[in-house]
Amino acid sequence: TKSYMVFRRVNGKPKKTTLGVYPNMTIEQARGEAIKILGLISEGINPNSIKEGQLTKRTLTLEKVFKDYQRSRGTNLEESTIKGYKSIIDNQLGDWKNIALSEIKRSMIEDRFLEVTHGTGKFIHKGGSPTRANTMIRVLRALYNYAMGQYVDSREQPLILHNPTAIISHNKAWNREKPRVGVVKDYNLKGWYEGVMKLTEHEKNLISANSSEVARDVFIFILFTGMRRNEVLTLKWEDIDLKDKTFTVGKTKNHEGLKLPLTWILLEVLERRKNDNGNPYVFEGDKPNSHLSPPKKQIEKARELVGFHFTNHDLRRTFSTTAHRLNFGKYTLDRLINHKTEDSGDVTARYVVLDVEDLREPMTQITESIWSQIQ
Repeated sequence: TKSYMVFRRVNGKPKKTTLGVYPNMTIEQARGEAIKILGLISEGINPNSIKEGQLTKRTLTLEKVFKDYQRSRGTNLEESTIKGYKSIIDNQLGDWKNIALSEIKRSMIEDRFLEVTHGTGKFIHKGGSPTRANTMIRVLRALYNYAMGQYVDSREQPLILHNPTAIISHNKAWNREKPRVGVVKDYNLKGWYEGVMKLTEHEKNLISANSSEVARDVFIFILFTGMRRNEVLTLKWEDIDLKDKTFTVGKTKNHEGLKLPLTWILLEVLERRKNDNGNPYVFEGDKPNSHLSPPKKQIEKARELVGFHFTNHDLRRTFSTTAHRLNFGKYTLDRLINHKTEDSGDVTARYVVLDVEDLREPMTQITESIWSQIQ
């Protein structure tokens, strides 16, 4: 057997590193591997220790750091957040996955930021996305900050010393993002409701069995509760108390439970969704014991029927805007839409405790206000 090897002293001690076996490894490949090994040795790193799992700057790839980040943060990370991070890493940073963080330079980050922003280079076929470019930098910044505090060498010195994403802030290059402020206008509510109620009659929904009935009720539930889409989709029958006419949102975005009253239109939706198939979810999916996935295709059909563009969050904003017009107090409004007020430094918010019955009348008034535009 013929093998390629590198002989060098590491920290004064002779070390032998096997690169590969001839003829499976060519001389060109062996020389390339030798350059990498010699680079490690020049940094005082025993290349054989890497094979044994020792952590070095060279082994801290973007993909490894992302996996460790998920593991460390655990339940503190929302599923949607993890999904968003993964999307960025797979799509905008896919070719960087196996690159060590220490080898990602400021110039590389700056170039990639501009490519994603303007739809140039590798992203010319996707078109520019300033918002996506900003999100990419935020994801990278979070991973670098994590790595700087997480990984140390044998002398307890940080392996990652700098966060190269700082170049974007240094150059004041962040893309301007327009805040989303869409709502369903009062004069559009009637057309919106009538269009959504006809969702099952859309020509594409008449071809085969689909989720149009469930999606229709999801949209209505969001409009009349102001809840986030995923909070509605994951609502379970065990969260519903028909006797007290209340429902509980167990895991919300701010990690606090929320109990809200059921109004007459919500009770109508629940009546339509009743089933005897044992599915624990109110808005059931196609598979047994599953909830409906985000109804992206159905919302596109609903937009065709209502005649204008709307999003699930537009419905949430319509609810909160209606509540604001009815002059409810800030604490009542924050509780209705489950916004935290303590983070803003409002100490009084900690002493204002609103029971579900305190929210029943405001919830009823909001429902009646929206419904008055639909009739």
